[in-house]
Amino acid sequence: MASVIDLWRAIDPEVRLASGSHECLTRPIRGVARTRASAPHLPALATGQLLVVDAGVLTDPRLDVLVDALRAAELEPAAMWITAAQGPFEASGSDLPIIIGGGSASAVTEGAMRYLDDESGQLTAATVEVRLAGAEAALADPRPSAPAGVLGTRLRRGVAVTVDGALVSLNARDAGQALGTRFAAAHARLMGERAASGETLRRTRDGLWILERAVGDGATAWLFDDLPFARIDTVALEALAITLRALLRRRPVDATNARRAPTLPPSTGDPLRDTLIAVARANGRTSPAARSLGVHRNTVLYRLRRASAELGIDPRRPADALRLLREQDRR
Repeated sequence: MASVIDLWRAIDPEVRLASGSHECLTRPIRGVARTRASAPHLPALATGQLLVVDAGVLTDPRLDVLVDALRAAELEPAAMWITAAQGPFEASGSDLPIIIGGGSASAVTEGAMRYLDDESGQLTAATVEVRLAGAEAALADPRPSAPAGVLGTRLRRGVAVTVDGALVSLNARDAGQALGTRFAAAHARLMGERAASGETLRRTRDGLWILERAVGDGATAWLFDDLPFARIDTVALEALAITLRALLRRRPVDATNARRAPTLPPSTGDPLRDTLIAVARANGRTSPAARSLGVHRNTVLYRLRRASAELGIDPRRPADALRLLREQDRR
């Protein structure tokens, strides 16, 4: 049976956990209910269901008020998902997981019901999507960091790749650079523990969740985060491992060279286009792109804002990055 985090990460990994216990994210979801009214006018709710709430019906930003109303009505959802959220909410002291994000209540409800009705089909479709995106990225840039970066953007998780004991790719989760630092600091110890135990899922002493997959004899793909993993993370990491296995068969990876910034083609004569291509080749990272262009990072950010406003293009989005790289290859 799908858990709270399975459902959340499959539907929209960009929404955030605003309140509740991480341990309760593994609760099974037994159905979906939606309310169009605020407390005390709450719908009949079976124990263990996901309750979807439109933020527009909430009159108080304190989540404890809503949790208390559920208790008063003797309702026990597995989790709550608040949609169309605009302003901030005050976290509840309850263990009940409360997820907050944009989108509409109807879209979240329909997506949750589709997932519960056909979890295996939804996971298969996600696997195909990840493999295709990873393969396209690898064709444009045959280094492990290319498909790993695509996966990190898709899952909103930290992704790393180790080849022959060296960390050749480290993609921290968006707005979570500290997670990357923690993983890098623990990398050597993780490699030693892996050799001793062969475990694929673990949690470090400082609370970092680690999921790993062997890639051939000398390489490993990793996911890391401060939240538990979902089933979609497991199948997506396996898809990345398949792509990396093919890459490493085609061409040995030199761990030293893998850390270098990619060599860019000659300038197009258009600084804006040069910047878009550089950011796309750097998997959306602005600092490596700035170094390769020989400009300040603020210059890159300014040009990205211009491109977004004038052209509607942002190479930090995987789809735009792949399109830019394909166009560049055709030139």
